[in-house]
Amino acid sequence: MKKILSVILAVCMLMTFAFAAYGEHEHQLMKMANLNCHYEECTICYELFNVGDHTFKDGKCTVCGHDEYVNPFADVPKTAWYHDDIVAAASLNLINGKTADRFAPDDNLTYAEAAKLAACMNQLSTEGKVTLKNGNPWYQTYVDYCKEHKIISKDYNWTQKATRAGYVEIFANALTDEALKAINDVRDAAIPDVPADASYAPAVYKMYRAGIIQGVDLEYNFKPNANIKRGEVATILIRMMNEEVRVEFDLGSMSSGTVIYDEETPADDEDKNEEENNTPDDTDATNSEEDVTIEVLPTVDYTPGNVSNGVYVVYHDLEIAKQPEGAELDSYGVKHELEVQVFGGKGPYTYEWYYYTGHRNEKAKIENGDYSKDADTAALVLSGEKENVLLGKKIYCTIKDSLGASVTTNNVIVYGPFSMPVDSYSIVTAAKKYQVVGRVADGILRKGEKVSLIRNDKVIAIGVAEDLQMFNKSLDETCKGDNVGIIFDKTDGAAPAVGDIVVKYQPMHVVDTSDIVN
Repeated sequence: MKKILSVILAVCMLMTFAFAAYGEHEHQLMKMANLNCHYEECTICYELFNVGDHTFKDGKCTVCGHDEYVNPFADVPKTAWYHDDIVAAASLNLINGKTADRFAPDDNLTYAEAAKLAACMNQLSTEGKVTLKNGNPWYQTYVDYCKEHKIISKDYNWTQKATRAGYVEIFANALTDEALKAINDVRDAAIPDVPADASYAPAVYKMYRAGIIQGVDLEYNFKPNANIKRGEVATILIRMMNEEVRVEFDLGSMSSGTVIYDEETPADDEDKNEEENNTPDDTDATNSEEDVTIEVLPTVDYTPGNVSNGVYVVYHDLEIAKQPEGAELDSYGVKHELEVQVFGGKGPYTYEWYYYTGHRNEKAKIENGDYSKDADTAALVLSGEKENVLLGKKIYCTIKDSLGASVTTNNVIVYGPFSMPVDSYSIVTAAKKYQVVGRVADGILRKGEKVSLIRNDKVIAIGVAEDLQMFNKSLDETCKGDNVGIIFDKTDGAAPAVGDIVVKYQPMHVVDTSDIVN
C-alpha cells in the first residue's frame, strides 16, 4: 500500500499540515489518496493514518480536497502492474488512451506519442500544468513544442513505432539536466549493447545514470532496436517526474556467474561461500553439497529456476523484444522476412508460425514449401507470388522455451501488390468520375491514393481513389477479399471498362487509337 501511495504521489503537489501531538513529536502529515482508501502519512516517522472513507464530491475528496483519480480504461484492470501508473499519468494529462475507454497498454509507442509525452512532461515541470492540445495532424503541436524547447533536433517518422533508442533520445531532453541528475555510477561503454560511438549513447547513459531505466536483463542490456509498450511508458513517466521512485544500482557491482540465465560456469568457491545466510531454505539448496549464493537485484522481478553447481539460477520472464512486421509488396517475385526476437526464459527456443485460414477463425501451421521457408526459425520468409495463399492472411508466431513458457506475437499481414478486376462501372457525375466495382484480388488500398487502370497489360488511365464504398458506407481502406466500389477520379486516359484492373499508381503508357476502347 505504501508503495502504491508513493507512486501515485509522483506527479502530485505535496502538502503538509500539523496533526495532534503523538509520542515525542508532532506528526507532520502528507496528504495523499489512492483509488480505494484515503490515508495520510507522517513525513517524520512515515506511519500511515487512515483518516476516513475515501469519498469524492464534484471531483474532489471530501476529506482533504484531493483530486479524484478515475480509471476510464476498460483494458487496464486493477490487478495489472501498470494500473496505478497509467491512471495517475492519465489523470494529470501526461498520457491518454487510444480512445476514451481504451488505453492499449500492450501497443507499441509511436514517435508521435513520444513527442507528446516529452512535451507534456516539459510543460508540467516548467509551468506546473499541461495546456497543450492536439493539432493537425494531432501530434504537430507537440512536435513544434519539442523543437522550440530543444527537446528534439530532427524529425522522426512520427506514425511509426519508436525504437527504444529513439524514444530515449527524445525523453532524455524532456527535463533539465538538474532534474535528471545522476544517482548511479555507470561508466562509459559499460552497457553491453550500446556502443560508445552510437548517436543515441549519450541519451541512454544519461537515463541509466538518472535511474530512469536499467536495461532489460541482469547484464543491463538496453535492446536499442526493440520497441516499447505503452504500459511500460507509464512507469518511466512516474520515474521521470518523481525522483523518489527512481532506481539506484551500480552497474559494476554485478558478480558474473552469480545470477545467470543458463547453467554457465559458476562463480569461484570463495564468492559462493561469502555469506552463509544467503543459502535458500528449499529442498534443492538443502541437498546441495555447497552453500548457494543468491544475488538478485531487488528492483527487478525474476522467476526462480533451479540450483545448479552451487549457483541459484534465475530466469527473466520470456518476453518478445521485437515483433514481426507486415508489409505491402510493390511487385511480385520479391521475398519478405517476418522476424521475431525474444529474450528471457531458458533456451533453446522453438518457433511455430501459424496463419488464420479465414474460415471461422481456424488456424493452420505454416510449413516449409514453395512459398515459405525457415518456418521453424525466428525468421519466416515468404515469397511474394500470386499463388501464395499466405498473402493477405493474418500470421503470428508462438515461441516456447525449454521450461515450457510461451509467448505469442501480434498478428501481421503481408500483402501482394494491390489489384482489383473491374466487374462493373458507372458514371457518378459528369466531372470525369466513375465508380468501378469488383472484388480485391490482392493487396491493400487507402482512400486518397493514386491508382491506374490496366488493360491488356498497359496503363490506359490514371487518377485518384477519391472514396471507397461498401454497402453505401465510406471506408478508409480496402484489402484482399473485399467487394468494394472505388470512386475513381480520372485525371488522364480512357474511361474504365469491365475487365480492366485497378492497381496502385503506375506511369501512364503512351497509347495510340488502337489502345482506346469505349
